[in-house]
Amino acid sequence: MKESLSFLRQLPPEEQRRLAYIEGREDLFQTKVFEIKDDAEPQKEKKKSVLVISRDPGSASALAPVMELLHHDDSIFMRVLTDGRAEEILEKEFPMKDITPQDMTIGADQILGTPDVLLVNSSVSEKGLETYAVATYPEVPMILVEDYYTSSLGFLQRLKDRKLPYPKKICVLDSEAKKIIARDFPELEDRIEITGQPAFDRFATEDTTGLKIDARKELGMLLDEKLITFVSASMGTDIELVEKMAEELKTVKAKFRLAFTVHPRDNTPRDTYEKIFREVGITCVDVGQLGFNKVGAASDVMTMIISTEGLNAIYRREPTMHITDPRFVIPLKGLALPPPVKLGASVGLDDMGDFAAMIEQLLDPESSENVELKKRMEENYPVDGKNAERVMNLLKAEMI
Repeated sequence: MKESLSFLRQLPPEEQRRLAYIEGREDLFQTKVFEIKDDAEPQKEKKKSVLVISRDPGSASALAPVMELLHHDDSIFMRVLTDGRAEEILEKEFPMKDITPQDMTIGADQILGTPDVLLVNSSVSEKGLETYAVATYPEVPMILVEDYYTSSLGFLQRLKDRKLPYPKKICVLDSEAKKIIARDFPELEDRIEITGQPAFDRFATEDTTGLKIDARKELGMLLDEKLITFVSASMGTDIELVEKMAEELKTVKAKFRLAFTVHPRDNTPRDTYEKIFREVGITCVDVGQLGFNKVGAASDVMTMIISTEGLNAIYRREPTMHITDPRFVIPLKGLALPPPVKLGASVGLDDMGDFAAMIEQLLDPESSENVELKKRMEENYPVDGKNAERVMNLLKAEMI
């Protein structure tokens, strides 16, 4: 295992993150138990205990704002059961004390004790820690936070199949997210609360304009240059789709640069994608140079198949395009259209032959397409900065 970890540390940071999703590399995502350090350490036994369960990067991003509020609540202390990218993210956000027992199989329950409530985001993997937590603490109320449409369905189905307790509350993005869960689990409709996704609270205070200006300076972009960003799918993007995109981009008349971002769970080497664009004369910007947050803020148009990054762009009021061409894209189960497209807040492209023409429209802030998108974004994705607070209030209500 030491040799594997040594090899991992020699890789660039982005490659380290993506390798952590290769099945069979258990040494790269060991499950750990952390306690979030508390200034009133001697008093923690008098406090209510929250056990946070998180594995995927989207999970950590969704739960961290709620955890931040709880961390500053003198009546609560937290422990975290985590692995993978979530572990990496949460360790950067909070003062964590590693209390992982030597033998997780028999030692975790003793270390964790019995929490007062579970704060959970469901993993996309059957390895999901949340299933273990529910089986171990069936009597403990659970608050489930869904970070993206449909992401909770697999977990809820596992609970149903194994006759394990459902969450007391399910916190979702919006009315579309609620409809999707209620469609498959009508018995849970009364438990679904529209809180908004906590990770999006930051857009209430973010200086997007400042980030955009800084990013463009760092990239050395000219005033009349545009930044088109594509976010690869979590399990990889169809190479034929990328080739078609390159052909289409070659015909775009506006001056632009391309940011092709590789999802952490996409194990396709970045160069495989970038080579396709190089061969038609399109140079990809170095996303790692800026970090994806700045790239997202600097984007003039963001395209994707399906990704939470699309919602980030919508909350920033940037035009987005979801590729839905059936030749290249298989929709998520139960989602003929991505919800932002259904709500009119994003463009759905069902024919890649129209890619370049639509990009040209979206690059024009005054186009009718952009005016309508902006209106629908404002209507369906309001920003008030209180999503995490709404989740926290539901969680605290279960402790009474």
